[in-house]
Formats: sequence, structure tokens, C-alpha cells
Amino acid sequence: MTTQRWTAGLLLALLLLAGCAESNASPDSSPSPTTTSASQTLPVPVTSSAPTPEEEAAEAATAAVDEMLRVTDAAKKDPGARDWEPEIRRFAGDPAALLAVTAVRDYATIGLRQEGDTAVDLEVAGVDLASPEGPTVRITGCYDSQSTRVVKVESGEVVPPGTPLRYVWDITVTRYEAEPGSPWLVNQLDPLTDRPC
Repeated sequence: MTTQRWTAGLLLALLLLAGCAESNASPDSSPSPTTTSASQTLPVPVTSSAPTPEEEAAEAATAAVDEMLRVTDAAKKDPGARDWEPEIRRFAGDPAALLAVTAVRDYATIGLRQEGDTAVDLEVAGVDLASPEGPTVRITGCYDSQSTRVVKVESGEVVPPGTPLRYVWDITVTRYEAEPGSPWLVNQLDPLTDRPC
């Protein structure tokens, strides 16, 4: 028992000496690699920067909005290329999915297409992991209406947006836990053109 205490004390003293030696080393010297055997137990500093469930939800919801916008931008740029509904529904649930699909089909029917990519500043407004509909994240977006423009396919004529330059989007993203993979889907994307930002 005394031998173990003596060995532990010696090990502690050596560690302290090694620490002092490293702190007095010149800045140009590189530290030498150290090895420890399996029988030695050294304290490991614990730095817990793991995100909270709310932070993870906010990140997943924001990613779902970004992906939905990426897909709807692609769809509106070439609305007649294919049926965009399955791809839109990978990132959106109803009513947002239905509205996006209808808009793309309308573009194809009346001969419109989008130029540019949607620019919107997103800010998480609230996270409710216990919502009856499923974990829900509310996001406020500030949409820049000059980031895209709608043009007539045949003439190239620009269709005036008729909205303020920048206005608020009210966005709700819900985790659909009953679906395979429990995806986060945008289910509300309401443009509030009467609220400039």
C-alpha cells in the first residue's frame, strides 16, 4: 500500500515537473510526443460543447428551409422539365408543399420562369419540442425580392413583383416523427408583404 502511494506521489511530482518544464520552454520548441500505458490513468479535460436538443432542432429546421428553397428555385427556373412534386415534398409538408407545387405548375402552364436564387435571412424565433403536432421550429425570414425575378419564357419580359423590396416570411418547420427517418419539413411559409424588414 505504501509503495503504491509512493509511486502515485512520484508520478504526480513528475507530471507537475513536466508541466513546469513545458511552460518554461521557448515558443519555438515543439512539444515532444508523450505516450501513456494502459495501466496509467490520467485525468482528461472534459469540454462539453454538445448542442442542446433545441439547438439541434433549430439547425435541422433551418437546413430544411434552405433545401426547400434550393429545390423550389430549381423548379421555378425550369418548371416544365419534370414533375417537381416528389422532390419538393422531400423538404416540405402541406400546406407549404401544395403551395410550392401549385406555383411551379402555374409557372409551366402560363409560360413563366424564375431567374436568380432566393435570398432570405433566416432567424429562429422559437423552438417547441413538445408541440402536439410534433417538434416545431418557428423561423422568421427577411426575403429580398430583388434576389429573383420572374420572366415570360417567350418574350423574356420581366413580370414586376408588386411587393416591397424586402419583407417578412413567417415559416414553421415540423418534425414528422411518424414518417421514415423522422424528417423536418417546412409546413408553413407565409409571405407577409405588409411587413417590410
